[in-house]
Amino acid sequence: MHAQLQSIYEALGITSEHVTKNKLLACEQPLLAELEVVDIDFEGKPFILLSAAARAWREMVRAADEDEIMLKPFSGFRSYLHQKSLIERHLKNGRPLDNILTHIAIPGFSEHHSGRAVDIHEAGHPVLEEEFERTSAFAWLSENATRFGFRLSYPRGNDQGIIYEPWHWYFYGWSDLTGHALAQALQNNSRKTAFW
Repeated sequence: MHAQLQSIYEALGITSEHVTKNKLLACEQPLLAELEVVDIDFEGKPFILLSAAARAWREMVRAADEDEIMLKPFSGFRSYLHQKSLIERHLKNGRPLDNILTHIAIPGFSEHHSGRAVDIHEAGHPVLEEEFERTSAFAWLSENATRFGFRLSYPRGNDQGIIYEPWHWYFYGWSDLTGHALAQALQNNSRKTAFW
């Protein structure tokens, strides 16, 4: 196991049982050179994505804007340590770890670590809430996101152990892959890294 993740798991009380029961795929953090600042997020912080995802995001935002839809970035790339701090915040508020892990992925398993995941919100609406599915942004994404290589990661009734997240979209970019690269991507995406 990655030494940093082992240390994070120990600090959070994440056990081998948590990791074994986890149904999400492992996600490595990209090299810093592979990431780029795309925008400013809701808190005025840099919104960062993997370069290929950043290009697709910009194209998708431009297309949505042409349809008078504003896609606002809430969250993009997230490091293992940032993921740890999200869980720590909930633990400090007295929330049980098992409950937290239905809303927040175990560090090392969040799609945000890849730099390909985007949490999206629409101005004037609650953020990271199920009611995002009733926004014009969600309707537009449902109709158009796949044209730009994005898909909804956690639909209602998903079997990944994560709540329904209509705001969370992941860049696959399969259309950019051919032959061996596609076979390798499919193989990498179909297996979970063994941490224990």
